[in-house]
Amino acid sequence: MKRMSEAIAENMPRLTRGQRLLAAFVTEHCDRAAFMSSFELAAVSGVSQSTVIRFAAALGYDSYTDLQQALQTELKYRLSTLERFELLEDAESDTAVLEGIAAADSVNIRKNVSRNGGEAIAAFCTRLSFAAKIYVYGQAHCAAAAAYLSSYLRFLMQNVCCLNQTGEEPLFAATDIDSGDLLLVISFPIHSESTRRLVSYAHNRGAAVAVISESADSEIAQQADAALVCECGDFGVNGSMAPVISLCGSIVCLLARNDEKAQKRLRAAGEAIYYRGEQG
Repeated sequence: MKRMSEAIAENMPRLTRGQRLLAAFVTEHCDRAAFMSSFELAAVSGVSQSTVIRFAAALGYDSYTDLQQALQTELKYRLSTLERFELLEDAESDTAVLEGIAAADSVNIRKNVSRNGGEAIAAFCTRLSFAAKIYVYGQAHCAAAAAYLSSYLRFLMQNVCCLNQTGEEPLFAATDIDSGDLLLVISFPIHSESTRRLVSYAHNRGAAVAVISESADSEIAQQADAALVCECGDFGVNGSMAPVISLCGSIVCLLARNDEKAQKRLRAAGEAIYYRGEQG
C-alpha cells in the first residue's frame, strides 16, 4: 500500500479545496487522524463525510478503511527512537521494559511466518542459489542485518560481497555487478535515493534483485524479482532489528537444508571456532 505522504504529494494538484483541508489535517495531525472514523475526521476538518470518502478515492485508496490503514502506517514511520522510549516510560521496572520489547519481538518474528508464503520463500532462496555472485546491501539500520546475512552466506556460496563493508559508496562498490549476479537489498521506509539507484543500476546491468522490506507493495519490492516481507515492529524504521535478523537466519537455514556441502561447511566453521578457542 502506498504511503500517505506519497499519495498526498502526487495528487495534491488535483485535490479540491475541501480535500486539501483534509490533506493538511492528516499531515499535521497524523497521530489523531489515524484512529478517527470518517465522520470524526469530517467533523474536525470542517468538511462533509462524503468529502472524506472522495478524498480517500482521490488518493487512490479503495475505501476509507484503506486510507485509515495508510494513516496508521504513516504514524509508525514518524515515531522517532526517543518517542519509542517515551512510550515505555510507564513501565514499572527495567525488567518490564525488557519483557515488553522481547514480547513485541516474539510477536513480530511470528508475523514473518504468516506474511511470507512458502512459494515466496522458495523463490527467494532459489534466486540466491543460482546467482553467480551475491551483493548484499542493508540501508541504514539494516546494515547490521546485511553483515549478519553475508557472513553466513559466505559459508554456503563462493562469491558474496557485503556492500556495507567495502568502505565505498554502495553503487561504486557494485559497479561490476552483471547478468547472472544478484543484488539482495534489506531496506525499510523511508527508502533512500541511493537505495533506489542501486536497485535500478542492478536491473540495468541485467542482474536479478531480491528484496526484504516492509511490504510486498513497497517501493523497492515492486522492482524486485523476488521479495520477502518483514515486520519491523510497531515503531517503524526505529523498531527492533530482531525480526529482520531472525528472517535472515531462516534464509540461511533453508539454503543449507538440502545442501550437504553447505551443511559440512557450516559444521567445519563451528569446529574451527572451537579449535581456535582451545588453542587460545
